[in-house]
Amino acid sequence: MSKVMVTGAGGFIGSHLIERLLKDGKEVYAFDIINLNECLNLTEVKKHPNFFYFQGDIRNDEDITKFFQSDASIIYHLASVVGVRYYMQDPLSLIDITINGTRNLIQHCSEKNVKMLFASTSEVYGKNPNTPWNENADRVLGDPSVDRWCYSSSKALIEHMLFSLYRKNILDFSTVRFFNVYGPKQNPIYVVSQSIYRILNNLEPDLYDGGNQVRCFTYIDDAIEGIIRAGTYKKASGEVFNIGNQVPTKIKEILEICMKESGANININNVSTSKLYGDVYQDIDNRIPDCSKADKILDWNAKIQAKEGIRKTINWIKSNPWYLK
Repeated sequence: MSKVMVTGAGGFIGSHLIERLLKDGKEVYAFDIINLNECLNLTEVKKHPNFFYFQGDIRNDEDITKFFQSDASIIYHLASVVGVRYYMQDPLSLIDITINGTRNLIQHCSEKNVKMLFASTSEVYGKNPNTPWNENADRVLGDPSVDRWCYSSSKALIEHMLFSLYRKNILDFSTVRFFNVYGPKQNPIYVVSQSIYRILNNLEPDLYDGGNQVRCFTYIDDAIEGIIRAGTYKKASGEVFNIGNQVPTKIKEILEICMKESGANININNVSTSKLYGDVYQDIDNRIPDCSKADKILDWNAKIQAKEGIRKTINWIKSNPWYLK
């Protein structure tokens, strides 16, 4: 039985990944900053005999030393600050966690010869107008005084580190850049999860700036398959992959699907980001991936489209009423 490690274990993607790894017969060592008893996302696995949980901060070397398994085959590094509102509120913490925390893990990985699967983001492309983006597309960012770009910049800096270490034969890695992953258990602060959460609580869903922004929404099961393949396929070493659905959809169309699949008839709350955030925020009009590299090397493509994925998410929420509280 092989050992694997997962940081950000209590999060949306981390918890789904752990469920899959345990199902695949792995011995999973999980790490997160929150107490296990407070982590509802891990309720179904916390008593599994092959699940081992460590609470700590990735910036604290003592915490990482206690957690780190030198005989593990890989660490899936998902720990991060996620969500626009959170890194807009505290960009310094985001930068500290992403850069200093990840450097701490990189040090352990390089010393113990453990591969790292790094969870990056589609935000690294910034506002490059030439979509779809392949993995070598230019990064086009705005003014550094705009807090929106701190997430993109911090993730990209880690990618620079990983490429450099790999070329010097110091560290083996693979990176995935996620495109709008959604599904059961996701924190209700994102487009799909927040819309469903508010609709099922009989509250008006928010629509930001008219909802004409184009995104490619990736169901969690597809994303997990992409992560595992990127982490385990030999040809994936030293590579970065877009993990996203390639079907572009406007935000307002997603909201319409959420309303229809929920059977709701509720007014929409129109929100202006300029009034909400001011000058420290900029949006991205189009975020569309080219996933031909993942197709070629990983034999991976997203299979679940928005209508089916949203229906699955709604059905899960109705079966787990704690989520709506």
